[in-house]
Amino acid sequence: MPSKVLFASARLPQLGKEYSLTYKFRKALEESPLPSMVEKGNIVAVKVHVGDLEGGGYRFIRPLFVRILVDYLKQLGALPFITDTWGLRHVYAGLQNGFGYETVGAPLLPANGIKENFFYEVELENYYHLKRIQVAGNVHDADVLVNFSHFKGHGSSGAGAAIKNIAMGCTSYRTRGEIHQLEKLDSIGKAFQEGMVDAVRAVLRNKRGKALHINYVMDIQPTCDCAPWSDLPIAPDIGILISDDIVAVEHASLKMVDEAPVMPGSVAEKLGLKPGDNKWLKIHGKDPYIQVEAAERAGLGSKQYEVVEV
Repeated sequence: MPSKVLFASARLPQLGKEYSLTYKFRKALEESPLPSMVEKGNIVAVKVHVGDLEGGGYRFIRPLFVRILVDYLKQLGALPFITDTWGLRHVYAGLQNGFGYETVGAPLLPANGIKENFFYEVELENYYHLKRIQVAGNVHDADVLVNFSHFKGHGSSGAGAAIKNIAMGCTSYRTRGEIHQLEKLDSIGKAFQEGMVDAVRAVLRNKRGKALHINYVMDIQPTCDCAPWSDLPIAPDIGILISDDIVAVEHASLKMVDEAPVMPGSVAEKLGLKPGDNKWLKIHGKDPYIQVEAAERAGLGSKQYEVVEV
């Protein structure tokens, strides 16, 4: 059976609050596998990227959408917390960028502890490049993981979303460095993306049936949220995609962006890109579909899916 990808479109078919993305996002969460994943009292890690450390970037997930997710998790009886990497300094950056308790309704905790020294080493039997992965301690210990990623470009993998949000955001400083070292092995990003898949395998090992993946395909900027700048999006806002299949949600997001028109004045327009082009390959010289195919071969999900609009 194909995997289901729920899609909340950013486009309003007509004026009315029930057609707004905020309301459709809540509805998509209700129709997602999340209610069956969460038991009362479960600790839920909500992995987001809270922005760069220097305050130059501003195109990250809007905290309002994180609040909608947190409120729904609380309604299910969960104890959610927001998390990101880079230790205590990233907590301060996140607070500056609007991810405080007053805004999102949950505490912001560093994934690896305040000095990034809290992790579990997971050894893989099957892997592409990395046999041992250091998994962020607070993510590992959570009962459920909600992988809430911002879909955007990335110089090392063409694009970065659900796979990258886990691989580079739920692992230790050492593991992230080892993944980046793989960039030296080729010029097309293949080894780097396969290394990210190794990390995802390790992180999700104790989250079987307990991980939901959400791609926020809005403010689709050409570079990562960790950069201290933000550029014009390369395509118009698309919406939010949700699935318990990381391969399906990633592939569906890539296809929607590739099929979308380009944003006037963006780097995509300057390069003469058109709907149907592999936009990220032409922008960064790296094919982001490599990570999707590697994840499918690793048994993390399937490219056979159906998109269901809410």
